[in-house]
Amino acid sequence: MVDFDALQAAGVADARDRAPLIEYLDRLGFTAEEMVEAERRGRLFGLAGDVLQWSGPPKYSLADAAASLGLPLADVEHAWAALGLTAAGAEVPTLSQADLDGLRTWAEMRALLGEVPATGLLRVIGSSLARISEAESSMIRSSSPDMQIDISHNELITAQAYRAAAGFIPRIGAMMDAVHRHHLMSARTYFEHVIRDGSSSVVCGIGFADLSDFTSLTQTLTTDELTALLNEFSGAGADVVHAAGGRVVKFIGDAIMWVGSEPEQVLQVAVDLVGHPRARQAKLQVRAGVDFGQVLAISGDYFGNPVNLAARLVASADPGQILVSTRLHDALPDRRFGPPQSLTLKGFATPVTAYPLARI
Repeated sequence: MVDFDALQAAGVADARDRAPLIEYLDRLGFTAEEMVEAERRGRLFGLAGDVLQWSGPPKYSLADAAASLGLPLADVEHAWAALGLTAAGAEVPTLSQADLDGLRTWAEMRALLGEVPATGLLRVIGSSLARISEAESSMIRSSSPDMQIDISHNELITAQAYRAAAGFIPRIGAMMDAVHRHHLMSARTYFEHVIRDGSSSVVCGIGFADLSDFTSLTQTLTTDELTALLNEFSGAGADVVHAAGGRVVKFIGDAIMWVGSEPEQVLQVAVDLVGHPRARQAKLQVRAGVDFGQVLAISGDYFGNPVNLAARLVASADPGQILVSTRLHDALPDRRFGPPQSLTLKGFATPVTAYPLARI
């Protein structure tokens, strides 16, 4: 039996009026102490889902973690911040056992590989998971509005909806672990074809594609229509890149950046994107810019002159056009191109020669 009077006295406001929520939490096995603590944080309605989202009970502070790892507190604070995370204070218990184990993995990688690459990996993990988390939250909130208390106006309904959605979190984590391993094998195979020495430099093709007149589209489409358009473009773009054996580097608004180990491969992605049937059906025009050469591959991104040139070429391309660099043009003698164009591009001191791929 739930002692509503005791809960009220301990700090749960209007305990009897909130009996359906409290009885639901009691059936799930939550103690009075856990309910009181959740109420103190203003999260009694979220308690059922929150416990499925936590990495574990908060048992350690950052200072505890530093002592356990034998590292200066400043180093551990820096690592936690590199993950994009914050703590209430160095002495406040906010870390679970899983969190401490994760920091131990970073500490051992740092000892073996060095500070810069190990902490750089934390930044990539943090930024990538932040994006994944936002995507998860957006998907769930849009498809399950009852999760929002200001929409349901009923704590029990929101608690149950949140609990149901949060049940996927451990399963998504397991799925990400499996997919991560597949991507590692794919990355290993890819780098075997593009690495030329022991440095971070690789030789590969870089392509950018975006939607022509996207700014005007944002002014004429509703939010739902714009969301559907971007989802459609990113989904189709990823499918095309992967089908050709390339690798998606990132999406930037309405643009996609990809890389490929061979000149023909990276250009074929551009052809397939610009001529994608779903884009034509939606009366959308895609344009692309492509280059090939030596770049730096660091923290899952690419840097260097070929990257900059490909990005400038897509910005200069007409709707439905593919512009390629001289390097890529010369590497593809069997492809048909239009007359060379002399372009004045931002960031390039002298005019750049580009070739439009001939339309078939």
